Formats: sequence, structure tokens, C-alpha cells
Amino acid sequence: LEAVSVSLRLGVNIWICMALGLVAGLKTVDFVINFIIRRRTNKFIKSFADAIDLMVRGIKSGLPITQSIMSISHEIDGPVGEEFGKIADSVKLGTDLTDALWDRANKLDIPEMKFFCIALSIQRETGGNLSETLGNLSGILRKRKQMHLKIKAMSSEAKASAIIIGSLPFVMYLILKLMNPEYIDVLLNDPRGVKLV
Repeated sequence: LEAVSVSLRLGVNIWICMALGLVAGLKTVDFVINFIIRRRTNKFIKSFADAIDLMVRGIKSGLPITQSIMSISHEIDGPVGEEFGKIADSVKLGTDLTDALWDRANKLDIPEMKFFCIALSIQRETGGNLSETLGNLSGILRKRKQMHLKIKAMSSEAKASAIIIGSLPFVMYLILKLMNPEYIDVLLNDPRGVKLV
């Protein structure tokens, strides 16, 4: 219906309007879904190191790993609590802890969660101090997050410079157009100005 309306108003072929509308609709849905996924992933990464620290404290106080995972699902809000709640539910239903962890890690597809699964898998096979292993992992994840923020800060300076330098000719054109229109109109009216543009 919108395609017919646009086609009648602009005098464009209806099939072109329908094709453009379909592409715009699909791209909008794709953009919105990717935005929601990125936001949820960022929330997960933001509180994941805190969840591991909570697990370390639980293990040090004598709780088994499954009980520590359940405490994360109750104590931490957001995506981390939800995902660890799903892991705890899978373990309650009889799934092996490693399988439940890898199932969630593959569905989330977040490197930090895969690091966690690898650390737990290696520790279960080789033994050792689980709280120390998870504490080291938490430190690595925090350093990784700090490095990511540092890279973002450094690249944002370059992006701002690029935006300023890229927009400078257009801004100067507008300023000259407001101050002295006859001077700048040569760029658009004279053939030599058009060649320069």
C-alpha cells in the first residue's frame, strides 16, 4: 500500500518502489536485531568478571561449582544471571556441567564465555586449585576489557579527527556561501569551477 502511494506521488515504477521498500524493511530488521544482540553481549561482558569473582568466593567458602553457578543466577541480574540460570537448570536435569557450559558458550558465541569453558574443562581434566584458576581468568578478562576500552579511546580520537577534516570543506563552503555568495557561486556556475569541484 505504501509502495503504491509513493509510486503515485513520485511517478516511479511501482515494482521499483516495492523492491526498495522490501530491501529497506529487511535491512531495518537486520539492523535492529544486530543492535539488540550487541547491547546484550556488551551487558554480558560487563558483568561476567564479577560473576566469576562471585564463583571464586563461593568455591573458597566450600560450595561446589554447580551451587556457585546457581548463586550467580540468583545474585547477578541481566544476561549473565539468565545464562547461568539456564546452565544450572540443564545440570539439574542431568546434563553434564561441561556439556551445559559448552552448549551455552556456543549459543552465545562470546570469546570470554569460551575462555571460561576452556578453563573449567582443563581444570576438571588435570585437577588443581579451581578458585585460583578462575581468579586468574577473572583478572585476564578485566585486563582484556581495559585494553578494549583503551583501544576504543585511542581510535575515537582518530575518528573525531577524520570527521572534522572530512567535513571541513563542506563547512567552509557553507560559511563562504553565507558571507559572500557571489564569490563561491563560481564553483557551481562557471565551467572551470565545476571542473575544480
